[in-house]
Amino acid sequence: LTKTKTIIVAKFISIKSSGSGIAGGDILVGVDLITGVEQASATTVVIYLAGGAAGDLCTITHSSVGTIPSVRDAVNYALTANPGGVKAKVHLPEGIEVSGVVFS
Repeated sequence: LTKTKTIIVAKFISIKSSGSGIAGGDILVGVDLITGVEQASATTVVIYLAGGAAGDLCTITHSSVGTIPSVRDAVNYALTANPGGVKAKVHLPEGIEVSGVVFS
């Protein structure tokens, strides 16, 4: 009888937030939980999560340069990056800055 060990490697997208204090820095979102990405407004992107521990939404607040849905597209690109590795960075379009990421 042979024992096998299963190793599960979690994959994440990383979103850089310029928010102050604990709202700033790299925010990680588990790729396996993401069910959809929506550009809700010119300055808000909502990532829908399936049964996340902190809730089922991740709302990204960001600046705008008038091009919509550029941040949604950046998130989708990070999700489909090949090879993405364990952590794929969301490369925001020039001139756009994330000011906060909230899980609810």
